[in-house]
Amino acid sequence: MNRPVRRSQAISPFGVGALVDFPGPVSLVHAGLDAWPFDPSKPEHREFKVEDEPRLARRLGVDFFVQPPDFRAPNSAGSAEAVNVGLKLPFLRFPLWHSCPRCGRMFETRYQDRAAPQCTGPVGSGGDKGKLHKPRRTVQVRFVTVCRDGHIRDFPWIEWLGLEPEEWNRTRSDRWLRLLSTGSASIAGVIVVAERQQADGIIEVKRKSLAGAFGDGLGIKCDSQIPALSIGDGGDVSGEACPQKLQAVLRGASNLYFSDVRSSIYIPEVRDASFPPDVLDILDDHEFKQELLNAAIISDDGTLSRKAVSVILKRRRPESGVDTEALANAANKHVLHEALTQHRLTATMLAMRAGANGGCLTAAIVAEVIHDSHVSEWEIDPALLVAPLNAWLETRNGEASQEGLAADTEYAEGAFRFEEYAAFCRDGQEGMPKINLLVRSHSTGSYAPIVRDRFSRIALLDKLRETRAFVGYSRLFAASAQDSSKRWKLISRERKNWLPAIVVRGEGIFLVFDSDKLDRWNTEHGAFHRQRLVEVNRNLHAQAMRREIHAQDVEPKFVLLHTFAHVVISQLTFDCGYGSSSLRERIYFSEDHPRMSGVLIYTAAGDSEGTLGGLVRMGSPGLLERTIARALDRARWCSSDPVCIESPGQGPDNCNLAACHSCALLPETSCEHQNRLLDRGMLIGTLDRPETGFFSGGD
Repeated sequence: MNRPVRRSQAISPFGVGALVDFPGPVSLVHAGLDAWPFDPSKPEHREFKVEDEPRLARRLGVDFFVQPPDFRAPNSAGSAEAVNVGLKLPFLRFPLWHSCPRCGRMFETRYQDRAAPQCTGPVGSGGDKGKLHKPRRTVQVRFVTVCRDGHIRDFPWIEWLGLEPEEWNRTRSDRWLRLLSTGSASIAGVIVVAERQQADGIIEVKRKSLAGAFGDGLGIKCDSQIPALSIGDGGDVSGEACPQKLQAVLRGASNLYFSDVRSSIYIPEVRDASFPPDVLDILDDHEFKQELLNAAIISDDGTLSRKAVSVILKRRRPESGVDTEALANAANKHVLHEALTQHRLTATMLAMRAGANGGCLTAAIVAEVIHDSHVSEWEIDPALLVAPLNAWLETRNGEASQEGLAADTEYAEGAFRFEEYAAFCRDGQEGMPKINLLVRSHSTGSYAPIVRDRFSRIALLDKLRETRAFVGYSRLFAASAQDSSKRWKLISRERKNWLPAIVVRGEGIFLVFDSDKLDRWNTEHGAFHRQRLVEVNRNLHAQAMRREIHAQDVEPKFVLLHTFAHVVISQLTFDCGYGSSSLRERIYFSEDHPRMSGVLIYTAAGDSEGTLGGLVRMGSPGLLERTIARALDRARWCSSDPVCIESPGQGPDNCNLAACHSCALLPETSCEHQNRLLDRGMLIGTLDRPETGFFSGGD
């Protein structure tokens, strides 16, 4: 049976470990990476690899990413993609416990079972007690248990009744459980009954309702079951002790699964204005670049000649008129060192040797590394690689995170995003490829005062490419404080050198707030707004304490940027035709060095809706001003005012002030912060202090 899941859904919300309800009905759990139909040694699987996002790969500590296989119908066997027809993502049956709709009798299955058990009774009560009934297909129970460390298992029915699991397992045919309902609307109306078959009929052993099972009333310790990895299934647990207690939840509860996704906007690594744009664009083609590297490694002198480049160019791009001499020179200058740096073990070796030599590499060290690496046959003069490798080391050492998830800090995220911020703020793209990122800008002087007086830069991103990588998941609370090793143990039995990811393309508008204007507003009105945020910060820290994560006080500047992004996205849905769920925000904010105060509003929906061009057009002079003015006008009055504007705390965990679904909230796919930390008062002021808004007064 086909149970379709879109490629983007396989990352979020139906990533590894997620419980998905399919037609049937049947509930399945997305199996771990060990079961994914991907083998890096198979050439036909190469099309799923994403190897040209090195920034994100370095941060997450992997070599490359893998896109989930897309659905391909069997009738495409005559196409070029026929080799990968029929690839499917793996799913396992969960919950394992089923109950009969007719008599309530419960059955326990296994993860690999394809069909639900059939029940014929016997009936446990009424005038038909003890009699068989027509075969009925059982359905999965609606209760499961989870712990804060991400484990999940069936509700412990036997333990809840106080029975011995060894005596009440799936191998005993003379005893069973029934799940009954008294008709009550509360959980107390759900009753589990233990029965035993004896010579004189069926006797009831024990009966207990589920009253008190939810919340902290279960009182049963977690045994580290992970259905996604087939860890569990009747006691086959991982053997690792879990300190958490189980909590009962509904199978369809919204807090059962939170996918942890990290994203990156592609930034070209090659920057050299001495080469023509068509040469730089070719160097931004990963597969073409790999062919250039392979040709260099097998050449006599270890470099690329004009003849070798010409052969590759005719085979891969016969229509291209690029200068082969310039392409060979550019590749020798900017590409050859990647034969060492793109291999994680060799790159680590380079970093270690450089660290032992005062932080820099010499020709002798490079020669030793080549000899000990996977390209030991390479006949290149190591002196040619010293300069680019030392430049690569400087970039690597400047990154906040070397081993990815072990450094999930605000500083690490800020440093990572600053590279994007700096690329968007750069005037022109001279010397940079324009295939995956195309940035242009208008002078702020060409805009009306509402933009000119408050923003220092408006950049239009005609092209952008975003990679969204799945790194793990949490249960009960989003963004739990698990380290890298714990996250890997939830998604794979063995740590991989890759992670699932999707690549989407789109367009965007990048706005940088004028830092002087922002500082002046903060000096004049910051104290007033910080006082308003006291309760929000208190709620924020209480939420962080429950989730066992670190939280910092939110500043008025950040709330201003975040709320501005929300109201502009809401207005753009009317002005340019994109649905609000197709637009996303990306906040660039930091008070520390390097300072950032920008907002990227972009579309990257994974389909043709991301390439219409309408969003970029709305950033042009004469159009952007109207959009911002209309957004602010709508923000000045909410249909829930004055309740909304005077609210001391509302929304998720009471972490918003003047922001509700009628004025500032967006679909959760559009917001980076789960619709928290919003306040229209930062934009347009409050009822009693209208002058305190950043956009109060003026044009």
